[in-house]
Amino acid sequence: MKTAPYDLLPKIQLSGIFIGTALFMAVYEFLKEMFFNGTLTPWESHLITVVMTAAFATGASFFMRKWALKVDEQLRIAATAFEAQEGMLVTDAHSVTLRVNHAFTRITGYTAKEVVGRNPRLLSSGRQDASFYKAMWDSIGSTGSWEGEVWNRRKNGEIYPEYLAITAVKDPDGIVTNYVATFTDITVSRKAADEIKHLAFYDPLTHLPNRRLLLDRLKQALASSARNGRSGAILFIDLDNFKTLNDTLGHDIGDLLLQQVALRLESCVREGDTVARLGGDEFVVMLKDLSDEPVEAEAQTKVIGNKILATLNLPYQLAMHEYRNTPSIGAAIFRDHQKSHDELLKQADTAMYQSKKAGRNTLRFYDPTI
Repeated sequence: MKTAPYDLLPKIQLSGIFIGTALFMAVYEFLKEMFFNGTLTPWESHLITVVMTAAFATGASFFMRKWALKVDEQLRIAATAFEAQEGMLVTDAHSVTLRVNHAFTRITGYTAKEVVGRNPRLLSSGRQDASFYKAMWDSIGSTGSWEGEVWNRRKNGEIYPEYLAITAVKDPDGIVTNYVATFTDITVSRKAADEIKHLAFYDPLTHLPNRRLLLDRLKQALASSARNGRSGAILFIDLDNFKTLNDTLGHDIGDLLLQQVALRLESCVREGDTVARLGGDEFVVMLKDLSDEPVEAEAQTKVIGNKILATLNLPYQLAMHEYRNTPSIGAAIFRDHQKSHDELLKQADTAMYQSKKAGRNTLRFYDPTI
């Protein structure tokens, strides 16, 4: 079992008293001979020696105890801080690990025996490149510290995010003697932040992008179209007679249908296109990078629209029920910044209502003359 530094203080205290008393006695005997010049009787000499020794030993014991208690307090505080909830790692000036705390082992899975004498890079996940670490060490070299988020790897191979702070320890001459790293596992907080972000941009039922994310991607698609001259399209999809399903079979069955519709829509589009749910039974598909020729772009949109019609017309298995549902689809073509995103959505929505008027379960393109 290792001895803590503060457990050695009583021995240090006794050693100090013994050595101090011995030195005092040597000096005292010299001064006694010089001042009294042998005029004292043996009994007087011994009596004076005993009294002076006792007085010095008492005083030395008092001051040594006071010093020892102060040092003991500082060491205990330091030891308690070192064993805090944050992981801690101390290296020498060459980044060779000298000591780690229990929180380090709890977070990383590595024991002190496994890491002492090794470089901390054994924790590296490989997610940060050389330029990341160069910038980090440049900061430590110029300011003496660095802090930020990194991805590291536990002993079991799991990669996790942590908030890391590294501080350089320097001697009185300004030479780096050690590096002290403290870190906190932020897996839980990062997961919570990701969940909040997901709730802000995705529909909780279908996990499709919501209106907010759709509008953001539509703005990007319009800007891209302005650069490359290629067309895009908005398909506004509304499920026919969805309210009847909800009223007769219940909202749980209606939710199952919406989830299956979402999966089918995603299977109909290309990588880079967007399928979003606006709410209720309204979905939007955004197609981008279509032909730069308007007629051809409309033909490409029609192919995907008809594929969606065919796919959504297939029967659904909803719990114990087999159910058929049809969609009404409205389409609007965009190119450059000729139309705003709000105008495009309104045009596709208008086309969708034209589809419903035409008998439902069909695709209609926006026609400003109607």
